[in-house]
Amino acid sequence: MAIEGIGATFSFGGSIGGIVSINIPGDEKKEYEVTALSDTREQFKLSAMSVGQECTLTVRLDPESPAITTGTSATGAVITLPKQTSGSVSGATYTFDGFARVVSGGSLDVGGSEGVTQDITIRLTSEVTFVAEA
Repeated sequence: MAIEGIGATFSFGGSIGGIVSINIPGDEKKEYEVTALSDTREQFKLSAMSVGQECTLTVRLDPESPAITTGTSATGAVITLPKQTSGSVSGATYTFDGFARVVSGGSLDVGGSEGVTQDITIRLTSEVTFVAEA
């Protein structure tokens, strides 16, 4: 069963989920809602991150995906944003390598099939590559 929704998605080490929010480093930690991007799209600066920096993602994992645990590494992790333009084939993507440094215990919405929501702190081991919406 796949996670339903129109928000951003996350693929990391074989796990797939829907992103609830992304917390990126800066002068001040700022959290941007990415479930339905509009005005916040220009504020999303993941591509400015460099090797060794961390970001924390709140994700709702697909129940059929393998669990992400502390130490899980991924080459070619991908964040895919929702399509913003009618007729686009795919939304913009951010691709990077990294490993899960901290993984929260998570919570499960017992009343539905939303999957487990977890906070995952990822330390980058590569630069972030941005590919515009196509």
